Amino acid sequence: MKLLTKEMQDDMARQMTYKARDIDMTLYNALDGTMERDFVLDSLMLYRTKDGGFAGGLYIDNYNTNTSVYQIYEAFRLMDMVGFDSSCDNELYTDIVNKACNYLYNRAEFIDNKWNPNVKSNDDFAHSKEFSFTKENKELFGYHPTAAILGYTLIFNKPTKAYYKKALQAANKMIDEFLTMDKITKYEFISFNSFYNSVKDLNLFPKLEEFKNKLIKMAEDAVSSDFESDDTIKPLDCALYISSKKLDELKELQLDYLISSIASFGLWDHKKAWGYDKYAEEDSAMIKWVGAETVNNYFILKKYGRIE
Repeated sequence: MKLLTKEMQDDMARQMTYKARDIDMTLYNALDGTMERDFVLDSLMLYRTKDGGFAGGLYIDNYNTNTSVYQIYEAFRLMDMVGFDSSCDNELYTDIVNKACNYLYNRAEFIDNKWNPNVKSNDDFAHSKEFSFTKENKELFGYHPTAAILGYTLIFNKPTKAYYKKALQAANKMIDEFLTMDKITKYEFISFNSFYNSVKDLNLFPKLEEFKNKLIKMAEDAVSSDFESDDTIKPLDCALYISSKKLDELKELQLDYLISSIASFGLWDHKKAWGYDKYAEEDSAMIKWVGAETVNNYFILKKYGRIE
């Protein structure tokens, strides 16, 4: 079993200082314990819009300066990564969650029990092909990031909040729909895993065990050990928060692969291209991704006890 050694961690922290965005540096420091997590909230404010959402490349592959559901998901994902939940009494945390949820539940279009992650104004800014405002992309994302956002809403808000009650209703409907589905996309695996992780201890859903068991079966059928390709569904895509003998064995192999694939400069390269040669900003995005990719992988390695 490979570990991220102390020497590798020291080099990683040093290189992050040179190469990472402020938000990624703050996240990394919060994860390794050298900085209070509240600073993550301050860093997120650099990306908050007037309507309380998030934009401006918080998720790097979309440079739109207008709020989109996917950018709010990214903000919530980062907050969850460092452990924020409704027990937090930081006023900025409350303000961020309230205004983002107001956008989601009162302003954003919610059709067929899903948010569209993209907005039409994406097409006015540099973005990867997946963030074009098309019917095909809406189908590609499916229940992502809706499922994850519903879970985050339930752990970020008190049960007395209207957003909590709306999320609870939508989540029950989503679980029923999931139990009828024959196949899901890689993005839906990510979001359904996130949802399960958020709600597994809340005792809210009588069908949650059935949900988990079906998600495990679907993951076992879909998972690939081809860790190089962007097109495959990898164990840490489809089973980050669920477990079975087959999935756990593949996760261990992928964790070894992650540690082996650190670039010579001490961080992880980002390999996923934008899917077309339409925007020069793709080059700068790939540079920004180095820090973000490192944070995501460091979080996973820490979760699975691979940090020395």
